[in-house]
Amino acid sequence: MCPITRPTVVRSVLLGLLLLLTSPLSQAEPLKWTVWPIPGVVNVADGKPTDGITMLALRQLMQRLPELEPDYRLANRLRQQRDMEYGLQFCSTPLFKRPDTDRYAYFVPFLVSTPIQAVVRRDQLEHFPLRDNRLVLSDLLETTDSHVAVSAFRTYPPLIQDWLAVAEPLGRAERISGSLSGSNLLLMVSHGRIDLTFEFATITRAVSSQLQPPEPLLSLPLAEEMELVVSGIYCSGSDWGRAMAEQLDQAIRELLQDPQALEQLLALYADYLPAETWAAFDKKIIAYYRERAEHVTQWPSPTVADSVPESPTPAETIPPPPEPDQ
Repeated sequence: MCPITRPTVVRSVLLGLLLLLTSPLSQAEPLKWTVWPIPGVVNVADGKPTDGITMLALRQLMQRLPELEPDYRLANRLRQQRDMEYGLQFCSTPLFKRPDTDRYAYFVPFLVSTPIQAVVRRDQLEHFPLRDNRLVLSDLLETTDSHVAVSAFRTYPPLIQDWLAVAEPLGRAERISGSLSGSNLLLMVSHGRIDLTFEFATITRAVSSQLQPPEPLLSLPLAEEMELVVSGIYCSGSDWGRAMAEQLDQAIRELLQDPQALEQLLALYADYLPAETWAAFDKKIIAYYRERAEHVTQWPSPTVADSVPESPTPAETIPPPPEPDQ
């Protein structure tokens, strides 16, 4: 048997290092993600995102992009906006499309949510006028003295924003900070500190399960809000951001064109939505994804220039979020 000489060992080690450096794993491009900690949407354990309908869908999407190595960090909207305006290279989700964010970032439509609902205490239902088992927002101001609160950190659909613009000057609504996710508002409703807030069914279900409010909550459909709400991904408004947005957009279309992958995605709705909500909207949700599978997103150029001062990376600038208020 031939002895193994030192030069042979050295050559073997060098060859192994070369193979490691040229392997697909080592060539994966880092992709920094900031994700919002919202119960049922992005769940958190030990300061890190774990599961939730958006987090699991995002992990499913990233499995189709082995050339990218995701690095997930927690974020809030104000820090996400500031870092994108500085030109830091990262993507963020789950977010609604906003005109102010469109100035410096590229939006990629991804998931769709059932309509936002009003949330009240179950034992207070008789105080809210309903039409065909739905709450009419104009009735809320005209026929009740209910006090409404929403999260100062969250973005709400246009219908809610328009209603708040009327209700806030009248002293009938306010924006409250505290938990980044807004879960503190559901607890405030349960404790009787406010009469009503607006929330999505996935989040209300998760908070009711995880935090167990002292008084049961009830979600009321809004008569004016019947359409699904699209959420998605924002990537920085640089050349890198546009290329990444295009890559993610293509991967989303490919995922939705794959019957097995689409079935896996739809199964998340059955897991995270109340059964009656999923039954009421499953056909609309499926129709949306079939249309999205064929839709190529187009973007104008953001107005924020790429020539921005050097700044720390998002991972360095985004602190862990506070725990939800109990």
